[in-house]
Amino acid sequence: MAASYAHVLCTTSSATTAIGTTAAYIFDTDHGSVAFSSNISGDITWDEDGGTFTFARAGVYHVIVNAITSQVTSDRLQTTTFHLNSDSAIYTAAPFIDKDMDPTEVTHQRIISISAGDVLHIKTKTGANTMGIEKGTSVTILEITSGVYASSTVTTAGSNNTTAEFNPYDTDGDGPAFAAGGLVASGVSFAGAAGSMTVPSDGKYLIMVTNFFLAGGATNSNITMKLKEGSNVLHTGAVRLHSSADPTENTICVIEDLDADEVLTVTWDIGSGRCQAELGATITVYKLQEGSTGHANPTKRGQDLYASVVNKATLTATSSEVNPFDEDSYSSADFDTRASNGITFAAGDGTFTVSEPGLFFVMYNAIVTTASDVVMTMIIKVNGVAQVTSDTIYIDTLPDPVNTTLSGFLSLKENDVVTVTIDANTAVNITSYAGTTLTIFRYYPFTINDSVADGLINDDFTINTFSQGNLSVQYDRNTAQVPVKLAILGVGNIRGRGAIPSVIKLGDKKN
Repeated sequence: MAASYAHVLCTTSSATTAIGTTAAYIFDTDHGSVAFSSNISGDITWDEDGGTFTFARAGVYHVIVNAITSQVTSDRLQTTTFHLNSDSAIYTAAPFIDKDMDPTEVTHQRIISISAGDVLHIKTKTGANTMGIEKGTSVTILEITSGVYASSTVTTAGSNNTTAEFNPYDTDGDGPAFAAGGLVASGVSFAGAAGSMTVPSDGKYLIMVTNFFLAGGATNSNITMKLKEGSNVLHTGAVRLHSSADPTENTICVIEDLDADEVLTVTWDIGSGRCQAELGATITVYKLQEGSTGHANPTKRGQDLYASVVNKATLTATSSEVNPFDEDSYSSADFDTRASNGITFAAGDGTFTVSEPGLFFVMYNAIVTTASDVVMTMIIKVNGVAQVTSDTIYIDTLPDPVNTTLSGFLSLKENDVVTVTIDANTAVNITSYAGTTLTIFRYYPFTINDSVADGLINDDFTINTFSQGNLSVQYDRNTAQVPVKLAILGVGNIRGRGAIPSVIKLGDKKN
């Protein structure tokens, strides 16, 4: 059975008065002036007028929301929740949105176990006044078919008080709490006391960490956030924590080749003051399905086309549109390919070329800073043409470096080329920092059967249109010309010379 998916993308921003203090659906076409595009499998139904997602069959799904929102009149928390049916929230996060620093991008994600007939509600609201949904906002829902996964969401914030490097997901002492409803797992083991995820078997794993963080006291400092396997650092990136504009969020998304029993952890290292993991902070780990994913030919893999590249240098500041994965954008480029197969990363021009067709999930995580306040455009392109665009994200110099995320779910052909760019709306320099990543993997291959057809027409001129050997494969229509002259069976000849003409008799095949 084919895996299920849904992707809805905001292509035209809503009015800034679209949502108030009562929770409303994010992906609802009733918002003034808003427009969405979608790509959804047949067993998930998006109610465009209601904003809900209904599942026809049971499964385990990774739900990712990239919310780009505005805030009107006054600074407020914006609370986003996930609900199943009419039950209480199974996910809650409340980042702070400053009206003078909006629109702001915030990523929400977790794994959810779904029963047939379940309805997913994704809502948001502001603490006061109104808010809007901006172009580039998206939801991606991907079924996890490997059966190996874990996702754990902070339900009570921590209260850590240290400037030493520490694990913000360790529940001991002043760490956060994870309610039972915030955890779903199979195979991958989450240990709250250690704040760790342990994988059960060798394979390629998608790791996504949404670090919601807040200041303890009047803290204004950079936090270096690290993803580790044992003592091995897989990813490092630094973002700014400013007490007047928190809680805020930073996302790490990479694919890693892990061995059985390897242990994943996250650490934060703050320069001064203190910080804690806030409500909504989530660690998600799941194994990619590298076997057949509904494909007619089991030798063709499902999710074994992937690339995950991390930038480890500082981009040369520019006010022009720039590709942060092009080595020419740096005085000294340094890219770390965390995983790659079937997608070729070329640093010479910053391209990602896919070797086979299919549906691909793309997540671009940028860590950026700016010389002065600026509105930034982020774009995901295919063959140079924009497919996903966010052109309203505001980058303020007060809390930067800042992390922003853009996601796409793309239908790609063999040898299609994916690139990403950032740009400022004015002649203000912006810079991409170390920790910027692009992760792409084929979620589902288009069904292509590579077996050879028996042949539409046999050597004895029998037509095999509906034979088992021709169904679901390309017809082989090549055959010797069927003789019709004088109803002669066999190869034709001039005026019948050398052969005795034969007449078709009752019981002969009709050719």
